[in-house]
Amino acid sequence: MRLQVLAAVLGCGAFGAGVAKAGDTVEIESSFSGGIWSTGVTAPHFMNYFVGYSIPSTPVERRNYFLFSLADVSAEVTGARLKLFLPGGPSLPSGYVSSDPTETYRVSGSPAPWTAFYDAYSGTATPAMLSAMFGTMGALGPTTYGLTVVSGDDSGTDIILELSPAAIADINAALGSMFVVTGRLTDLHLDAPGTPPSELVFAYTDIPHPLMPMPRLELDVVPAPAGVLTLATGLLLAGRRRRD
Repeated sequence: MRLQVLAAVLGCGAFGAGVAKAGDTVEIESSFSGGIWSTGVTAPHFMNYFVGYSIPSTPVERRNYFLFSLADVSAEVTGARLKLFLPGGPSLPSGYVSSDPTETYRVSGSPAPWTAFYDAYSGTATPAMLSAMFGTMGALGPTTYGLTVVSGDDSGTDIILELSPAAIADINAALGSMFVVTGRLTDLHLDAPGTPPSELVFAYTDIPHPLMPMPRLELDVVPAPAGVLTLATGLLLAGRRRRD
């Protein structure tokens, strides 16, 4: 049964994820998102991607993850950006809740397969597996994908991370399958919380939400050669003439 569900997730892009095309840029909405706490716990089917901690509601660190379907992407990818909406503005509370003026957010890949993150989302991953995955999320090293500084002034806007060459290589390796991004805040001080006793970014991201964009992966792809497009157009026209 699990294999059938995973095949369906990969085949349809899962949960209504969309692909928008503009020239040689492709934008893909996340199939699902979520988080894992340092205690090896997750909240199944909860796509809020808040990261950090907040006392008393979230007294231990939470790291987040995003999974994107590349089932409809076949062309080589040369650049990529991760777009994450930070709530705020007249209709939404600020998604930045921290005693610090800024927080540094780092994203990376993970040695855990995408199926493990699906298991985390669906609630079938074991605490031991979740704890192991937590340690790999937002890692510093060869799998680091990007880094950005976030503040309350960013509320109501997209936080955009330009992804690294390591991320581009992993995206190209995942074409036709799923691509995982994980993240964490890099300098938490849970032992000495300030006022408010929180270091939280992307709070209130209760997606899907009519006022909130989904997490998006924007890809720069190599366009099809002009000769290939001309040949394809010619074959299409020839087929139409035969039918006429």
